[in-house]
Amino acid sequence: MYAAETAEREFVAELTGEAGRRLTSPELHRIALQLFLDHCAEDEPNATGQMLLRIAIKACPYVANIEDILAAGREIARGRIARELPGLTEWAAAVEARQLPLPIVMSCEAYLDKARETARAVTDRYFGVQPVIVTGGDGLVFEHDARGAVLRLPVSDVYEDLPAKVFETWVLFEALGARHGVLKIDDDTRVLPDITADIDEARAVFAQADYMGVAISSPLHDRCWHHGKCATLVSPFYGKPFVAPWARGALYFLSKGALTALTSHYLRFPACLSGELYEDKATADILHALGVSTFDFAIESVFGLDTDAPERGVAAVEH
Repeated sequence: MYAAETAEREFVAELTGEAGRRLTSPELHRIALQLFLDHCAEDEPNATGQMLLRIAIKACPYVANIEDILAAGREIARGRIARELPGLTEWAAAVEARQLPLPIVMSCEAYLDKARETARAVTDRYFGVQPVIVTGGDGLVFEHDARGAVLRLPVSDVYEDLPAKVFETWVLFEALGARHGVLKIDDDTRVLPDITADIDEARAVFAQADYMGVAISSPLHDRCWHHGKCATLVSPFYGKPFVAPWARGALYFLSKGALTALTSHYLRFPACLSGELYEDKATADILHALGVSTFDFAIESVFGLDTDAPERGVAAVEH
């Protein structure tokens, strides 16, 4: 929902030029908040107000009233969704009435046809609830027609920017409510035949934990998993340490509490994704630091799904 790094840089450069000196982060925090209060607080929710609040948050992430500013940011996002994407608001309300997580198929424009097929197939297994497909794009757009429901966010659609796309998706849905959490689904998920899902069993499963999926628990994982998939020059080797077990990205669940913790941290410290290539591992690393552990459970078994995820673990190298 947010792609304003260039606008932020231009904004700070303009303020710096007007001041004739480098502004400190507390000064930028105060200026951004004051501009928001003067020009955006009483207006229709818009991207400018959202940018000002996000600048204020990241400029002073430890300020005493940070929770109030985060709440104001949620309100702006919720207002924009209601005004610009009313169909998405209605969809979320219908899903939450069933006391189920919001099903989200993460994809990209290149694989949109495959994602549509996946969403249609999962609809029958997810008690008639049609997942929303999320891709990157040039603007904030929600399309819902006979082919399916597609949410386009103003974020990059390339493989190496998947962490940012996923986290911006969570910011939007956390602001929207997501009272029963979210279920992240890969676009190549298949539905197995002759299996009937039980809605009460599904609700009971999701009530067990805040963060759930098939766990990757070994530090010995494939550090070249991304190689050959990236659109830009990226090191062929993933360079971050193993922190904690993570739920593999093919299918995982985040509760409302986990979603709020994750997005609040990301809004305060967006550099938590710097150098990150694997959104699923980044999710677990952040949640682990916040005291939320991975609950190892195959959600696929509840809905009769096959994520067909290749093994990412590797054997120890012997000398």
